[in-house]
Amino acid sequence: MNSSANETGPVIECREVTKIYRSTKAGRPSSVCALDKVSLRVGSGTIIGLIGPNGAGKTTFLSLIAGLIFPTQGFIRVCGHPARSLEARRSLGYIPESPAFLCRYSARAVLEYHAALHGLSRRAISTECDKLLSQLRLEEYADRAVGGFSLGMRQRLALAVALLDHPRLLLLDEPSNGLDPIGVIELRRALLDVQQAGATIIISSHRLGELEKLTSDYVFLHRGRIVEFGGEVPAGQMGRLHIEFLPGSPLLAAETLAPHRPLERSEAGWVVGVAGVQDIPQVVSSLVKAGAQITSVALEAPDIEQTFVRLYEERTR
Repeated sequence: MNSSANETGPVIECREVTKIYRSTKAGRPSSVCALDKVSLRVGSGTIIGLIGPNGAGKTTFLSLIAGLIFPTQGFIRVCGHPARSLEARRSLGYIPESPAFLCRYSARAVLEYHAALHGLSRRAISTECDKLLSQLRLEEYADRAVGGFSLGMRQRLALAVALLDHPRLLLLDEPSNGLDPIGVIELRRALLDVQQAGATIIISSHRLGELEKLTSDYVFLHRGRIVEFGGEVPAGQMGRLHIEFLPGSPLLAAETLAPHRPLERSEAGWVVGVAGVQDIPQVVSSLVKAGAQITSVALEAPDIEQTFVRLYEERTR
């Protein structure tokens, strides 16, 4: 695996990163702010979902980290090195949304070429290529021209290229495009293996249900700004605790649960906003002490799709 001068520091560090695209239309200058003062630190060994509506700045963000474009302002470090530096590029693997290869080359030739660029020995090239072709179900097609590959097969080949030399950071822009259900499952397994080996993975995807199977950490981008990172969700938004009472129970005062907030109240039961499972014992204990006769307790936690919709609606009202 690639080594870094800063193994214990953040894998990604962004500070006040702004990207403005400038152009001229009909003789008049115009500009679009794709990212606006984005600051972020990401540690090692995590899988982070990069989510947001179309045009939010997700691809721009990944391209900046990968060193494919320059920021207008701010700076980015990858594994302790400035983005675009040779050391930073050696530390990461990247899959663009639409990977492309020279059509006349075989999958094996593509892998061998990129492995040679990494400086691998002939023996290591053979070993790594065989392993990745097998891992990503490309053995049968290893010696076929890439021009005849389906979109899903090109995605798998792009992942194999990105995994050469065991990067510390893996950046994926819509990696499941064109993959069949089996391919999606195998992609998930491959990414979990990469994470368990200690790598950090950032995935930009509109398949929120698939992201939820890989990670619980998210960066939500909206109009070029980070709206929310990780689990920083206001209390009452993380989950709804459904509590049922015996028939005929008295209606308790809302203040019974302070600082928790009842979202719904009736004689039959309450729905209480909680930050997570850690709040359940306190809520139940408070109700019992107040005289509630509880028959059942169930936590309804919102999935990432519900959270995405809520965040989006809050910012577009």
